[in-house]
Amino acid sequence: MSKVVRPTLLLALLFSIVGVRTAAAQSSAPRFDIAAQTALLRLSDPGSTSAGIGGRLTFDLSSWVALDGEVNFYPRDNFALASEAVVNGNMQLVYHRRRSDAFVGLKVGQRGDRFGLFVKARPGFARLSDKGVECRGEVCALALILFAPTEYRTEFALDLGGIIEYYPTPRTVARVDIGDVMIRHRSATAPPCASCTTHNLSTRVGVGFRF
Repeated sequence: MSKVVRPTLLLALLFSIVGVRTAAAQSSAPRFDIAAQTALLRLSDPGSTSAGIGGRLTFDLSSWVALDGEVNFYPRDNFALASEAVVNGNMQLVYHRRRSDAFVGLKVGQRGDRFGLFVKARPGFARLSDKGVECRGEVCALALILFAPTEYRTEFALDLGGIIEYYPTPRTVARVDIGDVMIRHRSATAPPCASCTTHNLSTRVGVGFRF
């Protein structure tokens, strides 16, 4: 083999090794996030706050856009209806409920080495489960006659807001979400309404792993 061919083969081999290592490094870059989170939902009406737990899964489509989904469960989503809102007399209705919601949509923004800033738009649904109505006061018998049983349905919801992420290591992420969960109500139930859309403040704090 000539002296000219040998250096050419060595250079070709070197570039091949570099190319393979570069491709491997790119393919090994984390694209999935899986996380656990706590959730707070501040209902605009009747003004109560529910605390829950949930999980999140994110898949990076590129460096600035990702598919983002989550599921949350609120074991106690109770609220009380004061007597002046129903009938005259000393009475209070307490609605005992459980809430669950799920959202899937897009997360768009900028990711740095340590911090990321994003906006989100995720359609989904919210579901309430009836756990009974408690009556407190002197005219509870009248309340049982006047008010029909509560009937909940699965409601369409839309989650809009902002996201701040912190990356302690290349494989871990801490995330805070703040946004507006809009719920289209169709259930035959107590406030907020039988057919309207409410705006509810939502906050999520979670920690996850990237792989």
